[in-house]
Parts: sequence; structure tokens; C-alpha cells
Amino acid sequence: MNFESVSRRNFWIHVLEGAVYLSSAVLLSPQTVFPALVAKLGGDNIAVGAIPIMVYLMFFLPQIFSANYIRSEPFRKPWALKLGILQRIQIFFFAIAIAVFGLRSPSIALTAFFVIYVANQVLAGLGSPIWFDLVAKTTTPSDRGKLMGIRTSFGGLLGFLNGFLLTALLTLLPYPYNFSAVFGVAFLLQFTSWMILRNVVETQPSVIESHDSLEHLARRVKEILRRDAIYRRFLVSAAFLIVGLMPTGFFMIAAIKQYSLEESYVGFFTITMVTAQILSGALLGWLGDIKGYKASLLLCSAATAIATVIALASGSVFYFFPVFFLVGVNLGAEMITRYNFVERCAPDSERPLYVGIMNAWLAPFYFSATLGGWLSDKFGYALVFVIGLVATLIGILLLNRLPDPSRPRGIATG
Repeated sequence: MNFESVSRRNFWIHVLEGAVYLSSAVLLSPQTVFPALVAKLGGDNIAVGAIPIMVYLMFFLPQIFSANYIRSEPFRKPWALKLGILQRIQIFFFAIAIAVFGLRSPSIALTAFFVIYVANQVLAGLGSPIWFDLVAKTTTPSDRGKLMGIRTSFGGLLGFLNGFLLTALLTLLPYPYNFSAVFGVAFLLQFTSWMILRNVVETQPSVIESHDSLEHLARRVKEILRRDAIYRRFLVSAAFLIVGLMPTGFFMIAAIKQYSLEESYVGFFTITMVTAQILSGALLGWLGDIKGYKASLLLCSAATAIATVIALASGSVFYFFPVFFLVGVNLGAEMITRYNFVERCAPDSERPLYVGIMNAWLAPFYFSATLGGWLSDKFGYALVFVIGLVATLIGILLLNRLPDPSRPRGIATG
């Protein structure tokens, strides 16, 4: 088969694999499920603020190293599969730890939660640039935005059903077996996605380059940042937008504490987020292909800003439904659109390194969530929301001033 027919087949395999994988995210939501679980296990606001560090810092920081290493390997698929299965097994360990220790030793369960999640996210981070490069290698450039949008929307449709399953499990099963069952289902879905990924065909070896020493890697990073002004300025805007996400980890806890909500609301708010992902995912992917990925990122960031404003103005629990809807719009496309923006900046040979640099740079900014936990304990959630809103608006202004990269192009300097 020629590359066009293979890539068409790969397109739908990636869509199916991604949809199944993304649907599991509903059951592992760091915006709803994890904050509720941490609070149930006795964690305070600082512990809740540590969740984004587990989710993103441990995910992003290892990526520059795997992106550097994979350049010396001719094929991406074997490494994507190896790291993928190791990462997914951690979800199974989640289910066991919560079932065994959740009731009789909540402090042990809380510690196990963070330790296992660190391992999960480090492994996911190591595999992410490899997986993304596998997608880029096995599909055509004109289809990538469409692919990400369709997989997000299909994942949202499956996730919508999982939202009802989440609500049922949390409501009908006793604690801690309700959370344990949720994580067990998530593991089964992620394992299924891994089985589907095995069917992707990687026909051509990549150009092999020796991986750099740490000293040489540092010089390459400096050179890329020096010569590529669009990429450099994008990293600055993205840092502000990451800080702007700080309030999203506290929306769930703020609603629970302010309105004394039952656990079923975790499911209701999650369904609301997933509904937004269904409606916005394919649309934002299509918009990225047609108008450029900057437009999609601006819409995602605007959704975060508006959600924060509504949370600040909330007068009842019903205000939080549009809050979580707008959070869902952002979650549906922001991260993968950011990847696509950077992919357009990068030459093919440096694509994994560009992604790895971006994620390693952004990783420390997720510590802002821990600062948000401390501030919320001292001054309340409103201050955290205001700081996040200001950071988001600055990020939007900086991003809006950037040209939208579209390869092939020369490297902008300055």
C-alpha cells in the first residue's frame, strides 16, 4: 500500500484509540474526581493544589529527555507501546490502593495516590513526544487538526456515557469501593486503547540522529530559542496561560464547600465538562486547520477566563454548570492545539525536541496551583480566581500578537 492509503487507515486507528483513551479521562478528572477524592481522604487545599503538579509537572518535565533520546531510534511505535503499557498499569494500582486503604488508613491511601500518580505521569510524559511523533509520521499534515478534533469529540461522546457511569458508581457503591471501581473501569479503557494502538502501521524509519549529551542538548535548546522568535514568544504567552489555569483545580472544592454538595455532583459537573468537549472538540480542530491554531488557542483561553469570572460571581450551585462547561471547552482542545502550534513552528527533524522544550519550560509553572492552595487557605478562593484571571488575560494579549506559523516557513528571528 502507498503512504496515502496507509495514512488513511492510520487516521481512523488513531481516532479510535484516542477516543477510547480520552473517554477514560472522565473517570480520572483532575478538575472533579481527584479533588473530591483527595478531600475525602483528608487532604487540605495545599494537597488539592498539588494535583496539577502531579498531572502536568511530572508529565511535562521528562519529555525533553525522551524527545532527545528518541532521535537515535528509527521507529516510534515500539517505544510508544512499551511506555504506554507501563503507564496504564499504574491506573490499576490506583484501584487496588483505594480499595485496600481508603477506609481504614486514609493517610496511607492519600500517600499511595500521589506516589502512584507521579509514576503514572512520569511514564506518560516520557511517552508523549514519542506518541505525538508517531501520529505525525503516520498521518498526513493536512489531516492532523481534523484527527485531533474528531478523536476529542468521539472521546467526548464515549466520555459522556462514562460520566453517567461515574455518577452511578459514586452514588450507588459505598466509599471507598466507588472510587476504586471508577479507577478499575478507567484502566480497562486505557488498556483497550493500547490494544488498538498496536494496529498502527509505521512504514518508514525516521532519520536517525545521535542523541545529544546534556551539555550539547542545552546548547541546542539555546540555539533554537535564539533563532526562532515566534516559538520563543509563544512559550512566554503559554506560561501565563498555564498560570491562568490555576483556579480550575479549585472550582470543584469551592463548590462542594460553599454549597455542601453530595458526591453525585462530581458526576454531574463531569458530564457537563464532557458535553462541552463533544461540542467544541471537532469544531476547534477544524478551526485550527482552516484558520490556524492560534485562533483555537485564543478561544480555549477565553473560555478559561469567562469560567473564572462566572465562578467569582457565583450566587448558587447552578453557576458552576457553565463554569465546568467552559472548563470543558478548554480541556477539549487546548493541550493538543498547543502541540499542533509548536509542530508548525518546528522543522521535521526537530519536532520532538520542540515539543519537549515547550513542555519542560511549562512544567514549573504548574507549581502555581500549590501556591493557589496556600493562598486559598489564607485568603479564600476569590483571590486565587482573580490571580488566575489576570494571568489568562495577559497570556491572551501576548498570544494574540503572534503570527500563526504555517510550515513550510523560514525561521523568524529577532
